[in-house]
Formats: sequence, structure tokens, C-alpha cells
Amino acid sequence: MDESGNDDVLELVLERVDSHVSLIRAAAVCKRWRRAIADAAFLRRYRSLHAPAVAGGYGYGVGDRRSRVGPVFAPSSPSVVDARHFSLDFLPGGAASWIVQDSRSSLLLLCHWEFQVFPSFFPDMVVCEPLTRHYRRIHPPADLADVRYFWQFCLIDGEADEVGGHISLSNFRVLCMFICRGFMHTAMLSTGSTWSEKNICHAAPNFYSTNFLGRAGGSRYFCVEGRTLVNLDCSTGDFMSSALPAIEDLDFDQETCNFFVTELRDGKPHIITMFRNTVKVFTRLDSGEWVLAKSVMLPEVTHRLPGYKASFFDSGQDILVRGPGFVILSPQPAESWLSTESWKYSLDLETMEAELATCDMKPIVYRCKLPWPPALHAHLDR
Repeated sequence: MDESGNDDVLELVLERVDSHVSLIRAAAVCKRWRRAIADAAFLRRYRSLHAPAVAGGYGYGVGDRRSRVGPVFAPSSPSVVDARHFSLDFLPGGAASWIVQDSRSSLLLLCHWEFQVFPSFFPDMVVCEPLTRHYRRIHPPADLADVRYFWQFCLIDGEADEVGGHISLSNFRVLCMFICRGFMHTAMLSTGSTWSEKNICHAAPNFYSTNFLGRAGGSRYFCVEGRTLVNLDCSTGDFMSSALPAIEDLDFDQETCNFFVTELRDGKPHIITMFRNTVKVFTRLDSGEWVLAKSVMLPEVTHRLPGYKASFFDSGQDILVRGPGFVILSPQPAESWLSTESWKYSLDLETMEAELATCDMKPIVYRCKLPWPPALHAHLDR
């Protein structure tokens, strides 16, 4: 297509490029193509037509969340994505100093590893974009005198920018959930402003009856005061509550809660229960009703694995790692990962197939997408 060609036709062609990487390469062809691709209106349309590309995700060794090695990046396509570009070595103290609290789009929210030991103090915290190697420190709210425990930190979308992006280092928000005088409170930080108090929801959950169930479909889920399911929408920062389904296997005890929420390949929330060595997957219909989608007995799907013993299933299972579409289990009390006697296996919640978990597995728990809009570093006038 020559310089005198129709720009509208060019934009229609470029809109159909299904890879963000290919779009960046197309921007390097000539000045005219760069101008078309860098145009805010074009990027808004392109964003509406194509889902953000997942570069990979950050995880830890099995049972290794407290490791001083830090989070490790695993590319979704090793032949296309170079993991070195997603290293966290640019953060103060290096990657080993940090643990991931949340991820959203191309951003990570990280706390200093000491937060696991001293949750009564507001942690050293950063929001970073690994690919561009930029980060911003998060400063604590002004008045923390009555805060006894910091429980959850979440990344929340901000206002849409000119190209339709809802979260970046210039417009992210951070939600802090903390315990004050025995009750859960929340505060919201908007980039460039101060913390402001936010109402969690009409349920007003008490700390001693609140469980974090997991993340799915861009939301976080909590079990509050018995059978109340609280959903935090991470695009708006709003809380919604509903009744948990009448599933007889659910155990609501704070210490022995035997269910969680995760997403499968469909990106929708699913309730996973573990009861008497049986794993069940419940899905929610468009009507809002939760129904049993699949069920499997763990001894049946693991008996062919090397090292299997029937006695492993006499006392239930420990969940070591859970993430989107998978769970890693151990049929005995959690031990040091270095122990040669421990037996760990992963269960694919989509196929219900099991395989041994090896010590070098880095389960992807926090997904990372390519920054949006694409970084067009070439100057348009060159």
C-alpha cells in the first residue's frame, strides 16, 4: 500500500492484526503506519476488538510462598516471550525482597516479604510494570493508630484514558482491607491522591467470620458470616453480596474451610469443594443458580502415579497451591519442599487429570499481560 492509499482502508486492515506483537512490528514499517497505529481512536477500536495478550505469569515453587527466591516468571509461549524481560531485579533489594499480592493487566502489586511476618504494620509496597521496568511506591494512610491487622491489598482499575485503558501506572487504584476494633474496614488509594475510606458492603463483615475464597473473572470472592458470598469487582472497586448455594459439602469453619473459588478456561467463577477425598466443581448458570459440573475421587485419579499409597488418603488432603484451573495437593501434613518423603500432585480442574508435582514447578498464580497501549518507541517524524 503506497503513501497515497486510503487511510480508512489501512486502518481496517490493521484492526484485523490479531497479535499485539505483530501490531508493534507493523508500526515499524513506515511513518504512515506508525501514525495510524499510534492514533488514540485507532487504539480504542483495536482494544475493543482484541483481548489483551497474556505474556505469562508469576508463581513460586510448590509450597514455597515464603521463599526468599521471590516470584518467578513463566512465559505463556517460551518461543515468543523472553522471560528475562519480565525479571523483577529492578525493584529495590531485587526480586527476593518481594511477594506478589495481586496482578491486574500488566501491573503487579508487591509487598516486602516481611509483611508475612508482621501484618500489623503497613508494608513497604510497590506497584510495578515489569516489561517497562517502572514502579511506584505506595505510601500508607495517615492514621493507622487503631489498625491491628492488614489483611488484603488489591489492584483496582482507574478512570479510562484516551485509548480506553483502565489501568496503568498513571491511573491504577489500590484497595486496602484492614482490621480495626475487630471489624473489617477498607480504604482506597487513587494514584496521585490520598487514601479515602470506602464502604465494604452492607454485610459489614466481622474479621473472625471472613474467608478469602479466591479470584475469578476479574473479581475477588469472600465468604462472610456463614453463607454470604461477597464479590469485589476489581474493575469498579465495588462490593456485592449474595447467598452461597446450598451445597451440603461446604464447611464454613475459619480454620478448615474446604472450598474455594477459581476460574477455568471459560474465565467464569467456579466453586471447588474438597470433601472426603472427593473434588467437585460447581458452575454458575446465567440464571445465577450454582450446579454441579463435574466430580472426581482423588484416589481414583492418582493411583497410577509413582509413589502412590492407599494410606495417603486416610486423613484428607492439604492444599499447597491453588490457581486458575489447577490445585496442588499433598495427602499428608505440609512439610518442607526439600523432604524426600513428601508426595505432591497437581489436579487439572478442567480435565480432572492428576500428575506428580515436581520441586521445580512454578505454578502461575498471578497472570501478567502485555502493557496497553503497545509501547511504540519509534518517533513518528523519523
